[in-house]
Amino acid sequence: MRVACVLITHLRAKAEMRRKGEERGERSEEREDGLDSLSSESVAARSGSQALSELACAGGHTEGRGERSEEREDGLDSLSSESVAARSGSQALSEQACENTEEMRAEEPSTLIVERGGSGGGTPVVVDYFPGAVGVKVGMTLEQAVSYLAETVVLNADELYYRQVFGEVIRALQGVSDRVEGAELGTAYVRIDGLEALYGGEEQVVQALLEAVPADLTARIGVADAKFPAFVAARMREPGVSHAPEDVRGFLARYSVELLPVEADVKSKLHRFGLYRMGKVAAMAEHLIAAQFGREGSRLWALCNGIDDSPVVATAFEESIVEEIALPFNSTSIELLLVAMDTLLRRGYARPERGGRVVGAATLQGRARGWPPWTLPVAFKEPVGRWEGAAALVRNRIELEPPQIPVEDVTLTLSDFRGGTGMQMGLFEDVKETAGRRLMEMEKRLQVRMNGNHVLHRIAEVAPWHPAPEMRALQIPIDPEKRDDIRPLHAPARVEVREGSGGEPAEVQLGKRWRRVARVADRWTFDLWWLAQPITRAYYRVGLGGDGDAGGNGDGQVTLFRDEREGGWYRQNG
Repeated sequence: MRVACVLITHLRAKAEMRRKGEERGERSEEREDGLDSLSSESVAARSGSQALSELACAGGHTEGRGERSEEREDGLDSLSSESVAARSGSQALSEQACENTEEMRAEEPSTLIVERGGSGGGTPVVVDYFPGAVGVKVGMTLEQAVSYLAETVVLNADELYYRQVFGEVIRALQGVSDRVEGAELGTAYVRIDGLEALYGGEEQVVQALLEAVPADLTARIGVADAKFPAFVAARMREPGVSHAPEDVRGFLARYSVELLPVEADVKSKLHRFGLYRMGKVAAMAEHLIAAQFGREGSRLWALCNGIDDSPVVATAFEESIVEEIALPFNSTSIELLLVAMDTLLRRGYARPERGGRVVGAATLQGRARGWPPWTLPVAFKEPVGRWEGAAALVRNRIELEPPQIPVEDVTLTLSDFRGGTGMQMGLFEDVKETAGRRLMEMEKRLQVRMNGNHVLHRIAEVAPWHPAPEMRALQIPIDPEKRDDIRPLHAPARVEVREGSGGEPAEVQLGKRWRRVARVADRWTFDLWWLAQPITRAYYRVGLGGDGDAGGNGDGQVTLFRDEREGGWYRQNG
């Protein structure tokens, strides 16, 4: 049996770095549109390639630092301080990009990822950390960890997101071999024997596995004749591929017993007996180890001698459909969340990979910067074949367990697909369904004439009472195959305004013309300081001098507002 261990150390940290890079990219796009209220000093504009470089560089340095601290304790110095991933082929990253990433990372404080016991009220324990968290170890309490760091950012562990990232890795590996076992988070075992003829040799199989893992996760691959030696080969080498030698017992002898897959108290007891390395354990008689540790002792003795007959248990291929959408503004509004949920269900059920099958489960997740994610799993008692039926069930759960965070983006995962069931045709045609089908046909025809752009949208009111008009209603494309985000119906547009002595608008540029403000017909203000992104505005409904061709009603009135937090002027539509 030939086994490859695919190891992704610090997967949680790398996943958070990926998310952080995506958020920075989104904020950069918002800044370019001129519609967000963040100053240029607080937004990092970064290209996709720079974000990828950051992830790869961070992954390499994180692994290097974490393992060097472990090796110092165990007397192992097999990793150099410059343990940075040297990836081949399409995954290669330039040294200059890594240097730029280091400069950006140096400006950020150390970041810890913690898991809180119980319902969020237990003692926070560190489960992973970013580069720069020097001295921190997994398993420390948060209080212990912060004592090592002058400045710290604490993130709540999002285990569902980490499992999703690792699930993507497992599915990618299953595209290379059908015998893939997902062990603990970040560790997978792959049977590679029998694939040599298909790929042209063992090295080509291993290279295919390496290329299947996203470059930002910086995978390590160890190859051996059994699972445990393959794990050690992957664990104790730099990112890339390493092979265990034929003398497996000699290979394992110099490594710490901390690598053994046994309970922590067993390792502590080994230390008390002076058995710090696997070579020391292998040199003992088996019956002596078994006398102290029972059946577990026989197992760890065999592992230290390179004997591991545990099979690779293939993980069942878990098919799922994932849809994501970014909300136009963060909100705790249930109405807005329901609109997003309907949109995602339309998209998910329209995906061709569903193939007419019914859905047995759905998971909804809302995220917001600085808050732990809100997750709502819904298992359908009976599989659902139409998105409307799924929407009714998920809606009921949302109303019972609404989010307590200002949601910024929503992810829907459909899973547990089963064979489709027959449906009895009604005697009379469903008028609503027929109207919707005709609208879709019209939308498809119009898209052809409009170069693929959306033409028809549906309007959804989410907060008609809201003082900010753009937060009252949303427009959503009726075509579920498109992936455009939800947009405000009355989004404000940035304009140039020359102010008078009292700060009121005196002239406004509409198009290429400057128009004089003849009078201020009305003015009002509001300050929503308690929102996650506070809104403070001073509104002016003004009458324009001249011929009145600037829009508004017949006398040339327009509505302007000044964003009191950033100082810019906007024309309010709607």
